[in-house]
Amino acid sequence: MEAATDEDGRFDPTRLDPKVANILYHDRAAEDYDDKWSIQYDERTLAYAEGRVFKVVPERRTWPRALEVGAGTGFFLLHLWKGGWVEAGAATDISPRILERCAANAAGLGWEIETQVADAEKLPYEDDAFDLVLGHAFLHHIPDPGACLREMVRVCRPGGTVLIAGEPTQRGHQIAEVAKKLTSRGIDLLRLTPFGRGWKRRERTAEDKRTDALEGVVDIWEFDPERVAGMAEGAGLVDVRYETEELVSSIFGWFAKTVEGNAPAGLLDARWAWFAYRNYLRLAWLDENVLYPVLPKRWFYNIVIAGEKPVV
Repeated sequence: MEAATDEDGRFDPTRLDPKVANILYHDRAAEDYDDKWSIQYDERTLAYAEGRVFKVVPERRTWPRALEVGAGTGFFLLHLWKGGWVEAGAATDISPRILERCAANAAGLGWEIETQVADAEKLPYEDDAFDLVLGHAFLHHIPDPGACLREMVRVCRPGGTVLIAGEPTQRGHQIAEVAKKLTSRGIDLLRLTPFGRGWKRRERTAEDKRTDALEGVVDIWEFDPERVAGMAEGAGLVDVRYETEELVSSIFGWFAKTVEGNAPAGLLDARWAWFAYRNYLRLAWLDENVLYPVLPKRWFYNIVIAGEKPVV
């Protein structure tokens, strides 16, 4: 870890190779990752995962064999299997520990999947091996997204689908950062009042601080939606279609996550979780039905994109 220290011997993750930083961060985050992002493999999270597919795949179908790239704990692939979208599955990630969690999650649902630790820019599969190649909230971690897209297309069979969701837009990321900073400042002000006595800052161990520092460098990219579509076409996909989603729901979502990240342990209960979920749904409806038809797509937070590998 010497290469990741500054002149004074302090840990400096900006000196790490981005791939090494991602391995270290996601290995550390693996155990608590699903709790952090409220992933429970229930009807609520299934509806969310399926909603991403329906954005760009209008008709329900079942793909015989699917691969999730940058799978993390398996959120996207496992939900699509649970919803009947895929039959057999495989998962790759650059982090061994988070991939172990993925396999454990699959086993807990009664499904056995193949897992391989792999670099997304060089997938360990033969050409034309999968009917569906997918990923969720991973491409922004990849140093060369174009190389990753080309690999996803390579291992997809002719006529198969490449589907990516959960990638941040440039403008949406800027808006989310403002929401997070304002919420953090509001909590700091709350701590100065009599009402904020219970909101003492959490004690951060040296290990916590290293993880926080790594989290600050693993997100490499935000994307322009049209440029991502161009990258997908350049990688060899046809009939590329994309949508974006979440504007006010993203602002509220990051507000809620920032509150949860600062709240003392045990303070927020099931009532808070229900409040956050219901209001996210209400605002997501507002985004989709009122704001999306009239505002530029690039203002919304997440990109969902799909295309097919042409049949030669």
